[in-house]
Amino acid sequence: MTADAALAELLDVSTHLHSISLMDRDGRVLAEIGTVGTDSAAFWAAADEAARLLGRPPVSQCEVGLPDARVFGVREQGLSAIAVTATDVTAGLVFYDLRETLRNLSGGGDARG
Repeated sequence: MTADAALAELLDVSTHLHSISLMDRDGRVLAEIGTVGTDSAAFWAAADEAARLLGRPPVSQCEVGLPDARVFGVREQGLSAIAVTATDVTAGLVFYDLRETLRNLSGGGDARG
């Protein structure tokens, strides 16, 4: 599956996404709506530093709440996704959709059937 196809499929099932970037292992943007990916390295560096300070391993998923939006990040199989949503979304569904998109993009299959 191409990155553009994976992004299109994600947008079909996750209409609450305002911006999203799908990135490779090096942080290069593979496909995006909006400009989230330009700061992906800083996003993951901050998340990993917080985990390190708590004595935890690097982060595989992260959620940041803002007054008018939520930012979700997922790393899976050497790829990552960062998405901006409205504040009233169900976090578990966003994480699931992002993780499945990365699995599909990497050729890992779709657990939904």
